[in-house]
Amino acid sequence: MRETTLPAAGQPRTPYRRRLLGRCLPSLLGAALVLALLGPFGTFVDLTLTQRLAYWISLIGLGGLAFELLTLAATRLLRERPEAWRSMLVGVTLAVASLMTLTVALLEKTLRGLDFLRPLGLAELFVYVVLVTLLVSAIPVWLELRDRGLLAGPAALPSPPLPDNAPAPPAEPAFLARLPARLGRDLLALEMEDHYVRVHTEAGSDLILMRLRDAIAELAGLDGMQVHRSHWVAAAAVAGVERKPDGKLVLVLRNGRRVPVSRSYLTEVRAAARAAGWAEKTGS
Repeated sequence: MRETTLPAAGQPRTPYRRRLLGRCLPSLLGAALVLALLGPFGTFVDLTLTQRLAYWISLIGLGGLAFELLTLAATRLLRERPEAWRSMLVGVTLAVASLMTLTVALLEKTLRGLDFLRPLGLAELFVYVVLVTLLVSAIPVWLELRDRGLLAGPAALPSPPLPDNAPAPPAEPAFLARLPARLGRDLLALEMEDHYVRVHTEAGSDLILMRLRDAIAELAGLDGMQVHRSHWVAAAAVAGVERKPDGKLVLVLRNGRRVPVSRSYLTEVRAAARAAGWAEKTGS
C-alpha cells in the first residue's frame, strides 16, 4: 500500500468520489426534481412535466458542473490560503451565475420565445439565477466546508483558572482534533487503507487523508501501540488476545473488531498483553 503526505489545512477528509457521488449529485438531482415539480418562473404553465424535468435537470447539471470545476480550480490556487474560502465562494458563485444567466437567456429565447437579451432583462434574470444557485448549492457547499474543517464549531466556555501550583492538564493528542464530531473522541484503532487512514471509534469509522506513521506521531501521549504495518490500537480498546492455530495473534477489541498482529510486533504485543492482563484464548 502507498502512503501520502499529510493534507494541508482546509483539505477534505473524505475521498473525492465519495463526496461527489454521495453528497453533491444527490443534492443537485433532488433540487432539479423539486424545481421541475414546482415549475417556478412560468415553467409550470408553459412546459409539460417531461419538458420541465429536462429543462431543470439540464440547467442544474450544467450549473453544478461549472460550480465544481471553478471550485476545484480556485481551491488549487488557494491551497496555501484556506482562510480565503469565503471570498473564493463568492467569486465562484458570481461567475457561475453570470455564465448561467447567459445560458438561460439563450434557452428561454429558443424554447419559449422570451427575450432576456437586453441589459434590464439580463439584470432581472441574473437575480433569479443567483437565488436558484444559492438555494441549490447551499447543502453541498455546507457539507463540503464541514468536511474540510472550515466551519468553526460553537465557542467553548472558558475553563476556570488553575491554582498557581497546580500541574497543567495533559494536552489532547493533536490527531483527535482531526476526527469528525460525529465519531467522538473514544478512539479504538487506526487502519491504513490505500492513501488514507481509517479511524475506528465507538461511534463508527471514517477516512482521513494522511500517512499512518504521521497519525501515530500525532497520538503521542495516548496509550496505544502499532501492532502491524497497517494497524494501530488503543490499549483501552483491547478486550482480549486470540491465538490462531498457526500461532499468529489477533487482538479482539471491545467492539468485536479483530486486528492482526504481525510477526515484527509480536514481542511488544505479548509484553503489553502480560502487563495489561489481556485474556488470551485459542481461535479457529
